[in-house]
Amino acid sequence: MKKLTHLELCNCFAARQAARHLTKAYERHLAGADLTSAQFSILVALDEAGQMTMNELAKALVMDRTTLLRAIKPLQRDELLISRPSEDDVRRLVLSLSAAGVRRFKKALVLWSKAQQEFEATIGSAEAARMRRELLALAAAT
Repeated sequence: MKKLTHLELCNCFAARQAARHLTKAYERHLAGADLTSAQFSILVALDEAGQMTMNELAKALVMDRTTLLRAIKPLQRDELLISRPSEDDVRRLVLSLSAAGVRRFKKALVLWSKAQQEFEATIGSAEAARMRRELLALAAAT
């Protein structure tokens, strides 16, 4: 019986390898909408919520603010987001999708669906659903 290496036994390494593989596949599809997977997640969150503060968005996406700001800058440059001060506190920035952002999101959603189908064709839809549940539960527990 072959002895497993430390990398083969490392949960973190396995999760990061899988995440890189999945990210690469999804970004190959999302490139048709000129978006990264992180930017697509931002558009999804804002489409679903309508509007969010930077802190709410960072928490929903489990991203630190610096990483979130880096991902948002190209979206702002391309005028896909509307940024305005919060009515409650002018120091808080509220983000929402612009009309151009909604159009880009709809285009990307079609491409994302193709990535989903490709992944599920590889491992099966039931296994994909099981993995999502377990990964989301793990993320929520930490």
